[in-house]
Amino acid sequence: MTDHDITPDAGSLPVPGSDGFSDAEAAFISEMGSLMERWGLPQATGRLFGYLLLRNKPVDLDTMTRELGQAKSGLSVAARQLEAWSLVRRSTRAGSRRIDYEAVGDLQHLLLVNNAHMRKFTETLSSGIPVARGEARDRLASLAGLFNGYVEQTEALVAAWEARRAAS
Repeated sequence: MTDHDITPDAGSLPVPGSDGFSDAEAAFISEMGSLMERWGLPQATGRLFGYLLLRNKPVDLDTMTRELGQAKSGLSVAARQLEAWSLVRRSTRAGSRRIDYEAVGDLQHLLLVNNAHMRKFTETLSSGIPVARGEARDRLASLAGLFNGYVEQTEALVAAWEARRAAS
C-alpha cells in the first residue's frame, strides 16, 4: 500500500458540480475534511465522514470509490478510523460479504466517552495539587476546576438533549 492509497491528493475528492455532487455538497465534504484534519485525522477521513453524513442509507466501499474517486484501500482505512472514533457503524447485507458504512446519528455516547477521558485528566490534575506549591498549585487547581466544569456541563447537555428527543 502506498501513501497515495491512504491519503489521495485533494483533487481526487468531490469537485463542485462533479460526480453528482452539488456545489454545496462538495463544499460541505471538503470543509469536514479540513475540520477533522485539525483534529489530527487525515483530511480524506474527514471528507469520507462528510460524504457519509449526506447519505440517507449505508454505502459500500465500491460505491464510495466510484462516487468519491478515491482508492478503495484509502477509503477502507478512512472508514476504519471513523469506526474507531464511533462516528460510523458497519453492517452487512444478508447473503453478501460486502461491508456497508453509515454515519452514526446518535453521537451523544461519543461525548460521554470523551468525558470519561476528561474526568481522568481532571483526576490527574487534581492529584498534582497537594504536591505543587505557589502559582503551580493555583494553576493546577484552576485547570482541574475548569475541566471538571466541562465534564459536568457536557453531561448535563447530553441529558437535556436526550430528554428533548424522548419528549418529541
